Amino acid sequence: MSTPSWRLRMKTMDIEYRVDDTLCRGYLVEPNAQGAKLPGIIFYTDFWGVTERQKKTAEKLANMGAVVLVADMYGNQQCGKTFEDSGRLMNSVIKDNAVYKNRIVTPFELLKKNLHVNQNKLFSIGYCFGGASSLMLARIGEGLTGAISLHGLLTSHIRVSANKKMPKLLVLHGAQDPLVSDQDIKSFNEEMQGCHADYTFISFGNCKHAFSNAEAEENNMTSYSYSADKRSDVYIRQFLTENF
Repeated sequence: MSTPSWRLRMKTMDIEYRVDDTLCRGYLVEPNAQGAKLPGIIFYTDFWGVTERQKKTAEKLANMGAVVLVADMYGNQQCGKTFEDSGRLMNSVIKDNAVYKNRIVTPFELLKKNLHVNQNKLFSIGYCFGGASSLMLARIGEGLTGAISLHGLLTSHIRVSANKKMPKLLVLHGAQDPLVSDQDIKSFNEEMQGCHADYTFISFGNCKHAFSNAEAEENNMTSYSYSADKRSDVYIRQFLTENF
């Protein structure tokens, strides 16, 4: 079997867009599909920002045959140098619900306009802070086929109504994540069941927050899990290809 052309050639570039008064610089990965329309994935990073690690993950997703746009949630591709830096950057966005919503939705709308993207095959994925953002887009966005969250928070200031048409969801969670309580999981399940969402919730035993991040610090909150990371790749690939 011949190798698809997008596995041989990919175009990567920074792409500027404005959200309110903030100039953002996302990272776009476009496989060369020789004129074919490809699925589009909006990618929300963890709270460290648009790092080289996250760009590599976006390129891995694009190798499946999708246009991937990494959203710049902080502006000008700012990245936290320390845990405290990243927390400050994240809190500067989430403290205002309107700002947070616009930082999520604007790059998604930009992805929709990409000439290489199939408008009927739109997905979101996010890690940590990005996982919560991906689920938020599922709650407030229009046109999503599927949304994926890895070790993202499940709480939201928005609770979807019973008549909300949700995209398909894949939620990958660390069972020992101290940032997600049993009540959070219960409330999320009730919210999704209330709107009859097609969702899959997978909990990795003995895994903490950031289990897919090989650079995560080993402490009471975060820890990398090689097995959960690799199994997550399998679940993500199955979910996307099933819906591509």
